[in-house]
Amino acid sequence: MQKLALAIAVAAQAFKNKTDKGGHPYILHCLYVMDNPPGDDCVKCAAVLHDVPEDTEITISDLAKMGFSEKTIGLLYLVTHNKETPYQEYIKAIAVNKDATEIKKADLRHNSDITRLKGLRKKDIDRIEKYHWAYMYLSN
Repeated sequence: MQKLALAIAVAAQAFKNKTDKGGHPYILHCLYVMDNPPGDDCVKCAAVLHDVPEDTEITISDLAKMGFSEKTIGLLYLVTHNKETPYQEYIKAIAVNKDATEIKKADLRHNSDITRLKGLRKKDIDRIEKYHWAYMYLSN
């Protein structure tokens, strides 16, 4: 439970004063993802931290030095998208791990919720289409 509290604190600090596309505090997205996949505290830690290595200056190596478990760190390696890796390859790599799949599906569900957006533009529709493909791939 201590590591989960640390993970929440790290994510909250990392996304302090940042908002999502709908103008809501970004940490709420992290908390939604944490609260939705089944799993133990290691999975919950990876879920709440899922966007930290991708969208902040904090690296997975930094998180390992903070004492997060090998399981949490391994899941973060899977769910963190390296921009050099094509999106479909990234999703296929996630699919080999049940916990990573559940984290990513929770992320995709929340990111696909159009009620979180202030309006819909063509690029939002395109992104949702990409997320739908990923969700369906991970669900099979």
